[in-house]
Amino acid sequence: MPKRILILGATGRTGKYAIPFALEKGYQVVALARNPDKISVKSDDLTIVTGLPTDIDDVRKAMKGCDAVLSLLSPLTRGEAVSVRKINSPRVLEKSMMNVLQVMNEYGVKRILILSSVGVGDSWKYAPWYVKLLIKLTNFKVIFADHNAQEDLIQASGKNWTIARPAGLNENETMGTLAVTYNHTPKPFHMSRKLLAKFFIENLYSETYIHKTPMLSEK
Repeated sequence: MPKRILILGATGRTGKYAIPFALEKGYQVVALARNPDKISVKSDDLTIVTGLPTDIDDVRKAMKGCDAVLSLLSPLTRGEAVSVRKINSPRVLEKSMMNVLQVMNEYGVKRILILSSVGVGDSWKYAPWYVKLLIKLTNFKVIFADHNAQEDLIQASGKNWTIARPAGLNENETMGTLAVTYNHTPKPFHMSRKLLAKFFIENLYSETYIHKTPMLSEK
């Protein structure tokens, strides 16, 4: 029986790479998406469920039959993130993760991997200076508060979780060699989203990073 995974944020800048990598691995993929038309990949092993991770019934529909969850959700758009105009936090990550963890309990799903960022949780001291400045001046503070809330939920969940913390991502189509650290600041903007997606898919069923928070970049 093929492995069946649920991808959240599949229409995003990292998610668009995750689906093809997962299909190449022979996995069955379920993508929960608000706008399914944004997913151009076609495959008999790809199921697209229209909905939102903030709606628990949509999550139940999408996660049924899955044995792992990959969340690549972003709390704000790029424009909202760098704006100095204050916005009310939608808490997309926190609300979504509450739903995801509840449904994982209902269905007996143990494995979850999520996209976070250097500077979240105990990696604050390794955040590049410009990240700390953006948090002070822009809506990055909203993003990081949401990431922190999501990480707290996951780390207390009892699940087999992995939290990946890249230090800024670029849109390069070429992939370098993965660099993993836990105790110093990674090279900022020195990792392609494509390589990040590959990292997630290659470690879906690996025990290497269970209950770990690797900071990622490229060598």
